[in-house]
Amino acid sequence: MRKLFKAFATVTLISVITRLLSFVFKIYLSRKLGAEILGLYQICMSVFMLFACICCSGLPVTLSRITAESDTIGNNKRQFGAVATCMLTGVLITLTIISMILIFPQILDLIFADERCVKIFIIMLPMLLTTCIYAILRGWFWGKKYFGIFSVTELVDEILKILFAIILLEGAVFAIQKEYAYAISMLAGDVFVIALIIILYFVKKGKIAKPTQAKEIAKSATPLTVTRIFGSLMSTFISLILPALLVSKLHLTQSEATAEFGRASGMVMPLIFTPTSIIGSLGVVLIPEIASVNAGKGVKSLSSSLSNAITFSTLIACVFFTIFSGAGTELGVLLYDDSASGDYLKFAAIIMIPMCVNNLVISMLNSMGKETNTFLSHITGCALLIIIVLTTPSLLGVKTYFVALGAFHTLSMTINLIMLNKYVGIDTKALFKCGLCLIFSMGVSLVNKLTVRALGEYSPILSVITVGLISTVAFIPFILLTKTVKVNFKKVILKNRMTFL
Repeated sequence: MRKLFKAFATVTLISVITRLLSFVFKIYLSRKLGAEILGLYQICMSVFMLFACICCSGLPVTLSRITAESDTIGNNKRQFGAVATCMLTGVLITLTIISMILIFPQILDLIFADERCVKIFIIMLPMLLTTCIYAILRGWFWGKKYFGIFSVTELVDEILKILFAIILLEGAVFAIQKEYAYAISMLAGDVFVIALIIILYFVKKGKIAKPTQAKEIAKSATPLTVTRIFGSLMSTFISLILPALLVSKLHLTQSEATAEFGRASGMVMPLIFTPTSIIGSLGVVLIPEIASVNAGKGVKSLSSSLSNAITFSTLIACVFFTIFSGAGTELGVLLYDDSASGDYLKFAAIIMIPMCVNNLVISMLNSMGKETNTFLSHITGCALLIIIVLTTPSLLGVKTYFVALGAFHTLSMTINLIMLNKYVGIDTKALFKCGLCLIFSMGVSLVNKLTVRALGEYSPILSVITVGLISTVAFIPFILLTKTVKVNFKKVILKNRMTFL
């Protein structure tokens, strides 16, 4: 029990530090590169993630599940055979894609309208291979429940990229154009991390074995991979289509449209993902245990624990919602010196709630081997997202981005909760607490907005601190009143041993 609680605390602490470093670094980048260049990187990253998903996205989750199940039944041969199959499959697919792009570079000219994006992407291209190897090996560490290594490698990766980026962007070593310096820093960081994670794999008695279970891995990984590909396609679709629609519908210049998208995706979304630092830690610790229990006595025994994990996820998301919706503009000014990004944050804050719950429930279902169900819910959500992106830019401008993501996660979350209830049985009391928490957060958000209005003549930092204190204090009696902490949350952590659009 203590070991599991320590694992959760370790993953949470390291995840928070990693996200904090990433967040502070994003502030530095937004000021150093500007909204337009940041927008170029967001466009490049969306395309990069599409190719990365094709390479290996379903393999790490599948490998973590097989590893956890194999440990439960004591079958090391099955475990290392799965590692070999996943690695061989991922590397071959990755090398094929890299070769195709190098042989036919005109593919990138068809994708990117800006020549700078093509150059940035070519620099990032080797990262497809490093990302593939990195993701698969972390999947093994995850399944083995080596949560410290699983988290620390991500932290080291972030630190190295930040260090290399600062060195290159500040021109301390080479005089490199800032459009391309960040891409080079990401590649350099990846190379060092790959060397580290390979060493750790063998230190932890990882082995090179003959590939096995190709059919089982393909059956499990294919729906996951297709789901992630669709998600990346949607991100790519938004990053390429939305700026174009802003130009045609609102008559913005290409630079203005790119800058608007840069604010939305490069400044606002990193803040929107903040709650996942905590909720993701819960998933990291809980998901391998679900796979282990599923291989034994079945997941219905975890009904209460999973229900309370959903309640906890909702609570964390609601706390952040009240802060961002109340003092979003002030945060934008304080962090980015950009009030427009702060206004977008206030508008987008509500999507954190369905996003956090949906990501956690998807992880739960995938760990039970229900990848096809999550694929179908994802496709349904994507269809709604496409309709919104194509029809609302003339009315909402770049806010279309947030409305589409909110609709996607809400619809997908609803379907996935229905599926989870079918297979496990969700405690209705937990759902009631989630609804009560959401209603309560609306009241706290209103109080925060009135407080910020009253403090309008003072500094943004005072408004942010005040709103943060109000939200923290306000939810303490709510937690006690609804017994959210008492309701087996401790059991979730101690008795039982998360993810992107």
